[in-house]
Amino acid sequence: MSDLSRKIAQRVFLASRAVVTLPKGSVLFHGTLEKFGGPLRPGGDELAWFADTPAVAQLYIPRSGLSIYTGPRNLVRPSRDTDIQMIQKAVGIVYDLTEVEWGSNGRAESYYFPAGWDGLPDPNEIAKRLNALGYKDIKSPFDYTEFRIADDDTLMLPGEAAQGFLYIATTMRDMKLWNKATGESDLLDLQYNDIRGFRDAEKAGLDGVLIDDFAQSEERGNLGHSSVGLFKNALRNIRTKRVPAQYREFEHGQHGTPEWPNAKPPWVHRLI
Repeated sequence: MSDLSRKIAQRVFLASRAVVTLPKGSVLFHGTLEKFGGPLRPGGDELAWFADTPAVAQLYIPRSGLSIYTGPRNLVRPSRDTDIQMIQKAVGIVYDLTEVEWGSNGRAESYYFPAGWDGLPDPNEIAKRLNALGYKDIKSPFDYTEFRIADDDTLMLPGEAAQGFLYIATTMRDMKLWNKATGESDLLDLQYNDIRGFRDAEKAGLDGVLIDDFAQSEERGNLGHSSVGLFKNALRNIRTKRVPAQYREFEHGQHGTPEWPNAKPPWVHRLI
């Protein structure tokens, strides 16, 4: 786009939409399981998203990479599912899979009993062993619960959280943002889905967008907050730190978290 075309696009955009300034020195927070090898990068919508507090950003760090719902009765026999195998191993069920004969439907048809068992594992005993590991939702062999898998393909016990990261970004100059936030979050009209509007803002030469957003808290449900999305060019003008962090329930507000205790009041209150 030529300079003239960009100036025209910017004038048209500014005439129809509100623009705010994110002051130099504002601090933004991004929580993820991903360990970036270099600078933060935009996602599929070509924006890198940041929350206004570390307490909100850490809600975006998944507790685990994957999860599977199952129960004791599904752990009795050999399985080709590596997730099932991990759960079986945790309760002392280890089959010699090299000796298993599999049917055309993928189910085990012929196999030796697992080491340490005189027969097929008893679902009631499996339930007891899962209880001992902390899976209190298992009351009987017929119950199901969630088993979470870490990114390194290991089973996570109840209460464990995957190791992630909190990125702390400081703006090195003023940033011009399209203020799409209305002050009223709407789950039926999610603002981060306005890809066409984001592209218009980028063509107009803005640095990013300000929206009303939602985080998912396991205890509180949908938690409304403000988010800033920065375009690729703006990411060149931020300074970033990274600290180890995990999912943490929202209980610290704007006053920081143990992972990043020196948070200042949210930048959203300082937009000019």
